[in-house]
Amino acid sequence: MNKTRAQSKPTGTPEKAAAAGRVFKFSLKGIPAVDAAMEARLEAAARTPRKDRRYPVMIEAPDA
Repeated sequence: MNKTRAQSKPTGTPEKAAAAGRVFKFSLKGIPAVDAAMEARLEAAARTPRKDRRYPVMIEAPDA
């Protein structure tokens, strides 16, 4: 049997396995909430062409 295709067996569960669910905990205290005005600014900034950044041409769907 080829060693690169040989199936490996799991070694078992470590003693301190992470519980299922949320593992990483971090504070959202310093992150501002995104309102409609900020979302519009971000959308406009994302659509602004910049150097070496090509955008695909959006083709309108034909009316059926």
